[in-house]
Amino acid sequence: MTIKKMKIYLATDIDKEADWLTDMSNKGFHFFKYKHFFYYFEEDKDKSYIYQNDFQEENEEYFQLYEDAGWEHVLSYRNKYHYFRTEKNKTGDKKIYTDPESLKALYHRMLLFYSSLFLGVSVAQIGVILSWSGHFYQKCVVVVYVVVAVIFFYLLISLLIKPKKIKRNNSSLDEEKEMNFFYDTLNYIKT
Repeated sequence: MTIKKMKIYLATDIDKEADWLTDMSNKGFHFFKYKHFFYYFEEDKDKSYIYQNDFQEENEEYFQLYEDAGWEHVLSYRNKYHYFRTEKNKTGDKKIYTDPESLKALYHRMLLFYSSLFLGVSVAQIGVILSWSGHFYQKCVVVVYVVVAVIFFYLLISLLIKPKKIKRNNSSLDEEKEMNFFYDTLNYIKT
């Protein structure tokens, strides 16, 4: 049986989307297709997968790298956004990106792509501005553009903040490791 669910995620929600797909798989519904905010699932209660997403230019070497690491390529959307999965009970990493530098590079790629896309959308509005005569359709275009611009600004600001949060979380983990090492060393000296 195939089911279809509508869900909207922004690029900054890459982890939330992967978690949702994994939760659906735990319920026996396995993602296989995406089209315009609609996710398609096949039912199979005997399997369970962990899903991860990536944002990167595709090539054969890229997919081979993930396959060698135990990840099955499920789908590519617009040749940049890729979905991978691995069986839940398989050993190995359950995340594609396990180090902070790779995560920062992921958000940097997204930031560059969406910045250039926003720039293109903005430049396309120059014709409306230059030929402004106050027609109803021009006002509608401006309203739509403003809504899109607000979404893009939110997305771009979020993509700027995400790497800083990763750095902050990573440095606090390093401090915690240093403190644990310090206490372990003291305990060892005492004994």
